[in-house]
Amino acid sequence: MLWERLRTNSWAAFVACLLLFGSDVCAAASEDTLSSELTIEGDSAVFLQEQNTIEYVGNVIAFMDGMRINGDRILVEMTADRIKRITTTGAPASFWQEQNMAERDTTATANTIVYLPATSLLELSGSASLTQDGNAVSSARIRYNLALGQLDAGSSDFSQERVRMELRIPANRAEQDSTQP
Repeated sequence: MLWERLRTNSWAAFVACLLLFGSDVCAAASEDTLSSELTIEGDSAVFLQEQNTIEYVGNVIAFMDGMRINGDRILVEMTADRIKRITTTGAPASFWQEQNMAERDTTATANTIVYLPATSLLELSGSASLTQDGNAVSSARIRYNLALGQLDAGSSDFSQERVRMELRIPANRAEQDSTQP
């Protein structure tokens, strides 16, 4: 009985903190990066303790480890105190990751963006596009491993959208030198 009362009071305190401080929530991102923080801002947030999820709705922005994800809705799924999956939807939703040089930043848009922190996997679906270092790919579905730089693109079962890539091919240094006066 006492445990249930404490649990109810801690739940009420959590909701009060959400209302008092807005909808910012920080959580550990993965076992490998214990100092990582996830900060999310939105018009509203709902925490479902039994499902271990937090859903943000309305002009949502999430920040984590040099990344920014924007959308109309973000659902954060957790296991214990770790983030398992971040699902963002929008018209479109967008993703940005800072690299060491600004021209190498990774940007992406899609109707649905799923980020899996444990594997650094970014899954884009619905009018998906991804750009990095002047190279761009667009397709109905894109899976991109941020850590390894591996990309898989194709159409979903319901879409016949073809994969389109635009590759920036740097000029050969010897050719550049011979054409200049």
